[in-house]
Amino acid sequence: MTLVTRVSVLIFCCYLLALSLLEACQVPVFRYALERWAADKYELAVFSKGELTEAQQSLIDEIGDDVNLEVVVIDIGKMTESDHARFGNVNVPEGSIIGHLYYPWSVGKGNPFLNVDDSLWNGNLTKESLNRIISSPARKAILEKIISGESAVWALIESGDEAKDKDAETRLWKYLNEVIKFIEIPDGVVGPGELDKVATGEVDVEDVLRSTIPLKISFDVIRIKQNDPEEKIFLKMLTSFVPQLIEESPDQPLIFPIFGRGRTFDGIPASIMSEKLMLEACSYLCGACSCEVKRENPGIDLIMNTNWTKFLVGSEIIVDKILPPLEGVGDLVGSDTRFPDFATVPPPDSSSTAGPGSLESISEDEITSDQIDSILGSEIGQSSFNRLIGIGCALVLGVLVIFTVYIKKNS
Repeated sequence: MTLVTRVSVLIFCCYLLALSLLEACQVPVFRYALERWAADKYELAVFSKGELTEAQQSLIDEIGDDVNLEVVVIDIGKMTESDHARFGNVNVPEGSIIGHLYYPWSVGKGNPFLNVDDSLWNGNLTKESLNRIISSPARKAILEKIISGESAVWALIESGDEAKDKDAETRLWKYLNEVIKFIEIPDGVVGPGELDKVATGEVDVEDVLRSTIPLKISFDVIRIKQNDPEEKIFLKMLTSFVPQLIEESPDQPLIFPIFGRGRTFDGIPASIMSEKLMLEACSYLCGACSCEVKRENPGIDLIMNTNWTKFLVGSEIIVDKILPPLEGVGDLVGSDTRFPDFATVPPPDSSSTAGPGSLESISEDEITSDQIDSILGSEIGQSSFNRLIGIGCALVLGVLVIFTVYIKKNS
């Protein structure tokens, strides 16, 4: 390969790298997850004694294709060694079938607190229990809110203490109503009816919405009783992947954001909820997405029973992109030195006065752009940061190319 060829290839690689870093999808995280991410599938292992009866097969067939649930039927009389190693010895009463529900394999990736081989739920599989696996009143309400255009629905899991639960809901609504004043849809997003702008080069195809669902910054709240039998399995989905959170806040209301096609991440105990933390979380959900692999993104998908594609234009699903690199709300509080860890944080002191950096000390009319930037931190402006990195890399690599040519000529 000649020197000119090698240099040409290097310059082309520099161009591609710079281009990939300069381009950033402007569709908000919550909308990108809704329109372009297929939900991960849970596994339901169904154990029978012999062949399924017609009624049992009919029950399983009711699951359909709209649920992110994969069913595996296992005859306990024909279990292999690997089946026994994973499921153990399963006892199936005569005339019954037993179900074991498991998280998607991706949930256990990088989660030292969770063994995905442990069942999320197990019990006698009946029409009632199956219906509670694939749906529940809370999930139906969440679905309706998401397809109406809500950015996210915050599920508040009650503690059982009415005073704590009411206070948590009141503060949550207060913070949400406050933070939406300072969050905007990223620039450059266009509707599905503006594809002509793609043809003219005005916008990138990745910035085009793929549904007519209203795009807005709006949040809603739904309360779920801890002992509601219809929500028992749903609550286990929400909380079992963060057992350390339950251990550290056993008597606290917990708050989980649910967005996209039923996706969530680490919950927030009501004891540490604050305006600043909620602003960080909501800014993440409403900020421009980044372009990486979905399976590397923390968080989990919940079981939802709906045909999502009927709400989308083109029904196109992209599985090679993720949300901004974030280890869930837990990282906003834990790894970031601006926030204390769940286990060590004391409850907010209601008697303390707001400092100069808090939202409570700034009115909506008085706040300046510099103050907004200091509040939002790095979550807002990610697109500009990506562009600066791209330009910097292109310049560095360009200098290296020139230096290589110079050295080669002199030698």
